[in-house]
Amino acid sequence: MSGRPRNRDAFERGQEHRRQIRAVMLDHALRHPLSRPLTGEQIRAQFPYMALSTIYWHMSQIRDGVGADAAAIDTSESF
Repeated sequence: MSGRPRNRDAFERGQEHRRQIRAVMLDHALRHPLSRPLTGEQIRAQFPYMALSTIYWHMSQIRDGVGADAAAIDTSESF
């Protein structure tokens, strides 16, 4: 991402959703280290207000490590 997000509220809401999904994925991996990763449908059962496509998008961003870049931008602007 270059520069600031145009819609700051939507950006922050997306970051919160990503944090929640990441927490569920991490909790599952820690509790069940030998099982398969959660599917989007399994995660959506915990977040029925999110669209399945949004959950899959966040999951791919988390797995690719893209979410770390947005978190760094967000914390650097708070100082």
